Amino acid sequence: MNKKYIRVLSAILAVFLMFSLCSCGDTTASEDDEIVYAAAVPQTKTEIIDKINSLIAQVKESKPAVSYSLSQKARNAECENKDIKSAFKTVADYITDESFGQSTKYGESTKDIFPLMGSDNAGVLQLKGVSAAYVTDNKDDEKYTLVVKLYPEKNPEDGAADSIYGSLYHIPADKDILTEMGKLSSILTAESYDAEYVSGTVKVIVDKTTDHLVKLELSRDVDVTTEVTGHGSLESVGTVPLTFRYSSTSNYDIEWDNPDTEAIEK
Repeated sequence: MNKKYIRVLSAILAVFLMFSLCSCGDTTASEDDEIVYAAAVPQTKTEIIDKINSLIAQVKESKPAVSYSLSQKARNAECENKDIKSAFKTVADYITDESFGQSTKYGESTKDIFPLMGSDNAGVLQLKGVSAAYVTDNKDDEKYTLVVKLYPEKNPEDGAADSIYGSLYHIPADKDILTEMGKLSSILTAESYDAEYVSGTVKVIVDKTTDHLVKLELSRDVDVTTEVTGHGSLESVGTVPLTFRYSSTSNYDIEWDNPDTEAIEK
């Protein structure tokens, strides 16, 4: 074989060999970059509940930056009087139209926006109130998700230790809710109501490398039963029963970067 061709072939083989070595190097780097878990991922219902409780407590104690928002809506009104049923949409849109938002900076107290709201103590999940719990963990993602489903509960009270909703969710007092409804007293008023919390979901997202809670989502569906009295153009209606579904989701985004040190706090 011509020596010139041999040299060319050798050069081509050398180039292919170089690419081959580079590929091997990339594979090794990829393996080296495999996500390292800072703590074990919980698996059982009890482990998941304990983990969520510890993550929520850590936020209260360590005071990272927290952004809070609330979305809400009311629907599925049922009433024997068609005028009240029609007016309900106006009432519901008025009461639930506003979406709330609030945030704290790193190092500031989360007392007023993070569960339990208004308390230095952290919200707590209880095993007896949990109907199901599961984990979603994709090995290629930097985060994993814990989800807890709650049993129904009637008329929970904010901060009540024996209430699964009251110990984690922010539940307005009856008088505050009736005050909101009273803003439309020219149309209708209500004196009292019953609230059946038919479902609740707690969802947390955890950073695998730091074992920090980075997002908390609290959702609930509430069936409300009340009696309303018509006023003004609805005065002839008198007092009639009304039921509807109220739904809301509270979202918390947690940022652990310390702006003073440009480091993620442990």
